[in-house]
Amino acid sequence: MPKQDHHSRLFSDDISALIIPKEKVVTVELDWTLERALLVLTRKGYASVPVIDPKGRVEGVISKTNILDFMLTRDDFQFAKLSQFRVRDAMNQNHSGILPNSIFSFAFEVLIDRPYIPVIDTESRFIGILTRKILMEKVTEYFQQEFIETLTIEQNG
Repeated sequence: MPKQDHHSRLFSDDISALIIPKEKVVTVELDWTLERALLVLTRKGYASVPVIDPKGRVEGVISKTNILDFMLTRDDFQFAKLSQFRVRDAMNQNHSGILPNSIFSFAFEVLIDRPYIPVIDTESRFIGILTRKILMEKVTEYFQQEFIETLTIEQNG
């Protein structure tokens, strides 16, 4: 296969096969208390997770840092008060999602500065996530295969 076609195939493929489905993703809900969200984040070992509304749409992301920053802005900062506030109070609403038919190169560009991005349908309903780790593994696999093909050609040619 010519190298141009090989490159085009990787970077123009859609991401659908790389999505971690929502059933395997830890999420939190808008009305959960910050105490519950922090407990989930801590026990599961995640820095942040998607926030899902009752209709299954992504409304934002919540992180340990969001929770701590929110509490530090309060004059009466006490961890005991985490149960008085909701995820909607502290979550980051400045988020984006990506469609499952997005091409690899676009997803790669979007994930440069973040560990994952929610995958959504056209009505913003949560489908799953795409992680930077999965994309990097795919790129590594691609270059390893290309290296093997180059060695084979050099040895046979």
